[in-house]
Amino acid sequence: MTLPPQLKWRFKPTAKPQGSSDGFWYDLTDGGYLKPEACLADPMQVKAVQEAVALLRSFEQALTDAELLNEF
Repeated sequence: MTLPPQLKWRFKPTAKPQGSSDGFWYDLTDGGYLKPEACLADPMQVKAVQEAVALLRSFEQALTDAELLNEF
């Protein structure tokens, strides 16, 4: 899914602050603290975020499998 270059994120008026002190990536993925469906008003934007996370997780796993990820 391609998003427009000038994407305007649409948040729910009732959205509460998201995340924790573990950082954005962890909160969005492994931590589960940041839930796009809880704060985004547009279901297409929720889907786009979910697909982007899945794509990046796949890339991360491929790097790991190829022994090309060096975290320190």
